Amino acid sequence: MASWQCVGFVDAVKILPDACILFLSEYKKGYKKTDGTIVDDKYHSWKVIFKGYFIKYLTTHFNKGMLVEVKGDIVPYAVEHGEITEGYSIMGQTCNLFSYPRYSVKQENKMIKDSMDSANMLPDLESYNKPDF
Repeated sequence: MASWQCVGFVDAVKILPDACILFLSEYKKGYKKTDGTIVDDKYHSWKVIFKGYFIKYLTTHFNKGMLVEVKGDIVPYAVEHGEITEGYSIMGQTCNLFSYPRYSVKQENKMIKDSMDSANMLPDLESYNKPDF
């Protein structure tokens, strides 16, 4: 089995008798090739199968449109209507809420620097060690 990871938006959660399926859309930014050809932005859709004990967790904590990070394993077969067919299946292991990235790396570094500059005070250990009463 190969490990798999995706950061995408929840489209739906489908509940089955002994499992549930999480439908995701993953955004892929377009780019420009060296020969000048432009590749457009696109969305990849994924179906991730989770075992039955994930049903309550997925239905109570995640809604359509939420950004999530999903990890799982890819197996080299697909199961359709109880029979093994050609294809692949993604067996989910974790699903966590993902935070949107900040505007830019420069902004992130500036925020870290500003917070470190404001925290250069020395602690007052004498006041800390005094009895409370």
